[in-house]
Amino acid sequence: MTVSNHAMPARFLHLITADPVPDADLLSRFIRSRDGAAFAALVERHGPMVLRVCRRTLWDAHAAEDAFQATFLALIRGAHRVRETASVAAWLYGAAVRISLKARGAATRAQRTPDPLPTRCSPDPLAEMTGRELVSAIDEELARLPDRCRAAIILCGLEGLSQDEAARRLGWSVAAVRGQLERGRERLRVRLAQRGLTLSVGLGSLFFGAAHAVVPPRLSARAVELATRGTVPPSVAALAAGMAPFHTTWSAVAVALVVLAVGGMTALGYGNRTPQTSSPQPPEAATAFARPIDPLGDSRPEGLISPLAAAPPAKTDRYGDPLPAGALMRLGTLRGAATITSFGVAADGSVLTVGSEGDLCLWHPGSDAPEPAVRLPVKVPEEWYGIVQSCASPDAKRVACSVPESVIVYERRGEKPPVEIGRFKFPRVESLAFTPNGMGLVVVTRGDKWSVHLSDIKAGTSHVLGSGLNHVAGVEFSADGRRVAVNTWDELLVFDVGTGKELARWSVDGFKLATVALNTAGDTVAVRVYRPETEEYLDVRFFETKTGKVQPGAVSTDGGAWVTFAPDGKTVLIGDTRGVRWWDPIAGKVLRRFDGAAGDLSYGTTPAARFTPDGKVLVATTGRFLFRWDARTGEPLFPEVHAGAHFGRVAALGVSADGTRYATGTSSRIRVWDAKSGKPIATVPSTYLWPHNLEFAPDGKTLFAPGGGDVVQWDAATGKELRRFAVDPKEPRPTVTIGVRLTEDGKVLTGVTLARVNGTLTPVHTTWDAGNGRRQFTKRLNPFEWSARHYRINFSPNALHASLHGDVFLTADGPTKGLLPPRTLGPGFDAGAFSSDGGRIAFTYIEDGDPQGVMRGVVYGVATGVKLCDLPAGSGGRVALNSDGTVLAAAGLTDLTMWDTNTGELLARYRSPPAQKGIAVCSFAEVMRFTTDGTMLITGHADTTALVWPVPPRPAK
Repeated sequence: MTVSNHAMPARFLHLITADPVPDADLLSRFIRSRDGAAFAALVERHGPMVLRVCRRTLWDAHAAEDAFQATFLALIRGAHRVRETASVAAWLYGAAVRISLKARGAATRAQRTPDPLPTRCSPDPLAEMTGRELVSAIDEELARLPDRCRAAIILCGLEGLSQDEAARRLGWSVAAVRGQLERGRERLRVRLAQRGLTLSVGLGSLFFGAAHAVVPPRLSARAVELATRGTVPPSVAALAAGMAPFHTTWSAVAVALVVLAVGGMTALGYGNRTPQTSSPQPPEAATAFARPIDPLGDSRPEGLISPLAAAPPAKTDRYGDPLPAGALMRLGTLRGAATITSFGVAADGSVLTVGSEGDLCLWHPGSDAPEPAVRLPVKVPEEWYGIVQSCASPDAKRVACSVPESVIVYERRGEKPPVEIGRFKFPRVESLAFTPNGMGLVVVTRGDKWSVHLSDIKAGTSHVLGSGLNHVAGVEFSADGRRVAVNTWDELLVFDVGTGKELARWSVDGFKLATVALNTAGDTVAVRVYRPETEEYLDVRFFETKTGKVQPGAVSTDGGAWVTFAPDGKTVLIGDTRGVRWWDPIAGKVLRRFDGAAGDLSYGTTPAARFTPDGKVLVATTGRFLFRWDARTGEPLFPEVHAGAHFGRVAALGVSADGTRYATGTSSRIRVWDAKSGKPIATVPSTYLWPHNLEFAPDGKTLFAPGGGDVVQWDAATGKELRRFAVDPKEPRPTVTIGVRLTEDGKVLTGVTLARVNGTLTPVHTTWDAGNGRRQFTKRLNPFEWSARHYRINFSPNALHASLHGDVFLTADGPTKGLLPPRTLGPGFDAGAFSSDGGRIAFTYIEDGDPQGVMRGVVYGVATGVKLCDLPAGSGGRVALNSDGTVLAAAGLTDLTMWDTNTGELLARYRSPPAQKGIAVCSFAEVMRFTTDGTMLITGHADTTALVWPVPPRPAK
């Protein structure tokens, strides 16, 4: 069987590439511990035989694939009752025949009109043969063969193994295999001859030659996932129902097809042939483009049909997950990725996550992906843009969400969707938080002032804890549920949950309270403090809850995005872009580090990290990715996924000049990828990644990227920091880099950083010698001219020109001497996208009268400011230009389109992955970039991945 290794998780591959493990051992291993790797090896071995049986019986390709999956599902369900584990092939063959015949019978009974253009499997010459007498005779005689003879015939005749391979597979000696083959073949020959029947060598060769069906990687991956992920399509489950367990018996059709091979010596394994490998399959078309459609829904004229009308074959990524139609590669993985606003952990260690659209996902302890999402049965106004504010109870049993003027509480009882158990009237809800036992709910509302309410879910009553507040930054409970702390940013209010009585109110002189946490008993508060004077987030400190005094003996530590107490009530978990640290404030040391990243969830909801009830697993999230670590060792439970995933939205891209390496960046890390295989090469840390571009050196060996207020040069192969480019120390200390560019010759590095000067964010323009790090030029820029509030500056290839909000100008002259006519671009503009040669720049904008969320693209000459191309609706969202600016790629809410900027013609259109919901969302992509040769386009996404797409050639003129 020739299956791409990308179709199977890396942890399975050693069972395929190492010395073969006998089928009996693999099956026993799967029965004993549900070993996914063992099951994957069985699919790899016997998949071609099973698929061929299914295709022969069911000519419809989709039905055959369902039967293929159902056969292996039957093995999963009935593995422990297979009598002769050494003859798994024989068992699977019988199961495949029965299930295929069941599917064919169901299709016949349905009497449905066939599709006009059904997808057909290639005709099997043997399936078209007739001969009832032959079939009946073989059925009778093969049924009389011992299991060991039958197993040897299937492996050597039907699956095409050599005698050596069959011996290793069955755990026998080669002599034993040869003996079973000889005895079985001779018995069949003699008994068939007694009936006056003979078989030709030609038929055996024909049968053997067709035995090597190639299982598509996606189909192999689906079969493996039946054992490792547990999600079963209904059509597959229906076919497998009632099929396991059973002992192998042979239908007349199945038996005839097996023994037709006995006429040829090679077909039955006579002679110890060299194992055959399938001939290389032709590569899937990388330049097939779907017929374009007008962005507003009308068909395009025939003259604008793209080069190929047929859609490219379906592809999968390295983890076996499907790619969007037309995409060539996924950088990263969707495993572990989800939009998460809150989560709870059940008693069995399962995790329930709640997404921004009210989508509930259940993650089982042994799975790196959730069950299909279930949406809360609520409707929200259009002006909410599909966002449903919701949270999960700590024990994952309940979910609360806000709708206009109300808060609804649901309980999970196995139903889909959950059952409504309470409804409370509240105006303008800002945040929600369950009590630790899930029986109460805190609701923060906002009118002229902010208020905090506590609702009893069972009683259906509510009372006010605090009102007349200027702001509520967060609500935190003690683990025993007896106290609740309300953080107003300026001060901390502590209440008794049972009585509603205010127990304490205090502030910290000279500081604001960025994030807070209460320990188990509620007598200690952990606070990350913020200094307004310098606008700096500082360390995590510990205070007495009643007095606000510093906790004696507690050692503070550098801060993170959040802090929460561990179950022991003494130690804390602190999360930021570096991951999670388990800190002991009494000992003043880190107990354990958990690699990854951790970000803020919506304020007032559940903490961003918590342990499973048994304390064995730590669960955390960035809001985009779900982490699960072994609490004892700090190692991720799914290392393959962890090593190949991003943990946040991909907001920056880079491509080496030779196209062999890609770089993708998030707010916590940057990954370098091999462009051919899509495998990660190196990983480097990242913070505050505002620019959309990552800069490779001309030789592709190093990468330049923002590193806070500096620019850092990294070794692209090892991730080692090589050099740090800092601004002039006489300038205020910068906190973030908002623009960076390396000249094409790799000699000069340009950057713009932000620092606060007298309370105003002020940009500083610096150039460095990229070879030695020396500063060449430093200039403090006018913050009002340079519109620092936009946090992003794009430079042309040699930094001669720069672009801010809807304009382009000579970098030396600044924004006041923009090249584009004032007020001509309209609303919606971001910094422009330059072509690689620096000659053109593209923007995207909103035109009055266009549908909501639909934008347009426009291209200008950089040197002249002359408009070169104004494209129709649907050509905007996010835009990028190829090297010479002749092709514009536009990523809207639903489609990726590519346009010829010289003629305005639509070159290609792809249906995009789903875009996130939100008021400011105009594109499914966060960032886009062409490869240097213009043949590929990379798009970065909020789902933590990037996709690689083919770019069509422009029509010859």
